[in-house]
Amino acid sequence: MATVEAPVVGITVLYFLAIIVIGYYSRQRLKSATDYYVAGRQVGAVVNGLALESTYLSPASMLGLPAYVFILGYPFWWAMAAIIAGMPIATLLTASALRKYAPTSFADYYADRYNDERLRWVVGIVTVIGAVLYITLSIVGMALFLLAVAKVPYIIGIVVGTIIVMLYVVWGGMIATSWNAAFQAFLMTVAAVIAAVAILVKLGGVNGFYEAVAANNPKFWNTPSDPEPPHLLSGTWIAVIGWFFVWHYGFATMPYTVVRFFTTMDIKTARRSIFWCTLAAGIFYMALQIIGAASKLMIETGPMGGEGANAVAILKSYMAQYGVGGWTDYSMVAAVEALQNPWILGVLCAGGLAIAMSTAAGWVMVVNTIVTRDWGDMMLKSRYAKENPIALARIISVIFLLVGLVIAINPPGLVLDLSGWAFVVIISALGPGLILGLWWKRATRAAMWTTAVIMTPLHLFAWLRAKLPVEQGGLGHHAFFFLNDVLFGDKTALITPHQVWAIPVGFILFIVVSLLTKPVEEEAVQKYCVELTKEV
Repeated sequence: MATVEAPVVGITVLYFLAIIVIGYYSRQRLKSATDYYVAGRQVGAVVNGLALESTYLSPASMLGLPAYVFILGYPFWWAMAAIIAGMPIATLLTASALRKYAPTSFADYYADRYNDERLRWVVGIVTVIGAVLYITLSIVGMALFLLAVAKVPYIIGIVVGTIIVMLYVVWGGMIATSWNAAFQAFLMTVAAVIAAVAILVKLGGVNGFYEAVAANNPKFWNTPSDPEPPHLLSGTWIAVIGWFFVWHYGFATMPYTVVRFFTTMDIKTARRSIFWCTLAAGIFYMALQIIGAASKLMIETGPMGGEGANAVAILKSYMAQYGVGGWTDYSMVAAVEALQNPWILGVLCAGGLAIAMSTAAGWVMVVNTIVTRDWGDMMLKSRYAKENPIALARIISVIFLLVGLVIAINPPGLVLDLSGWAFVVIISALGPGLILGLWWKRATRAAMWTTAVIMTPLHLFAWLRAKLPVEQGGLGHHAFFFLNDVLFGDKTALITPHQVWAIPVGFILFIVVSLLTKPVEEEAVQKYCVELTKEV
């Protein structure tokens, strides 16, 4: 094992101890199933806002987004801004209305609004698929940070990370998850800011940073309107807007953010938590943008590179050394490592662990509520589920974390890529039913079923056809439109970031079916549409 300096180990150990202590002591406040599922609806605005930040921004944010800046250049700054710009929109679309309704499970609203308890099955199945993929991604993210920064062997990293998340989720449920997520948000934001500031100082301030990046990569600051954009995926404003749309819409409809609105004290707290989330996440993303922009320069001029070294070659070598992850996953870690400051590296490791663990715990809480309460108690009428909800939720939490752990031991690349598919399939299959259910009286039960049942396999097929290599019948890249060759032949490549086409298609399908089918009973419409959105 490579030599690791004491500050890196010390800060990492302190982080682990802190979240274990928070999890252990939070169990003392656990008095009922409501406490376990939604923290007794007693979470304040600041804590919930920070928890929203760390839960929604998965390891893909801390590892992947600086890598995207590294690859795609300046236009991706605008795409990252999309998440921040979209957070306040969630207040209007879902946060206030859902807190007024005060459900316990993500599936509650669908069952009540469309007056169909069977929807708990279909909503739950789509959510569980996404949860398994995201939990696996988060476990791999924990291991990658421990591996790349603390040089902990990959297998040990996934085991240690999984056990610690398991401890505090089992002990304290949503109470522990909320307080730990808030602490983790603070830590990951501080880690990114410290690393970004250190890079700016090293490059001579803001002006020095701008000039150094431009000298190292002359196309970096080009916009999509330039004759030579930095990269094909940012080659048009349509591509950049695609990133915008997917992410800010996703914040308002993804299960692991939506359930955080259920935990707040009241509607006012739900609204205020969005402010704190937007503020903290905005600072975090600004720091990641700086790190990503400077990463190529830092790697090439740092201790791993040297004059004239190629950043891509360095990163691929770094990946081969450890045998896991894509080479871009290491771009931010390698850039910060080039600062040669073990204290900053230690804080970065703790921050990376924080964002990965928070996302894993958030998804575990979503699915243990669905499986225990919705399926076990309400649908299957299990006596054990009714009489022992907390015990069963703890068992379900352990099962899902173990499944993620097993997959993460030797994760196929497609499994990790599918987390991106899961994000879009959830917001295209379930999102229209949530948004239009709240804001459109004409939304129907048949439309909810049709959209969920059709969009899930359709988007999987479309994503696989775009992603798979040409020799396997695919188009070779997940961002290509899956009918590109049918419509345009080989003359052009229509870029659809995160397969953004699926979202408007899901909405159109929902609207058309709603207009052609029988409306939901008037009492349900008044209670779960008209009343919830009144004065929001």
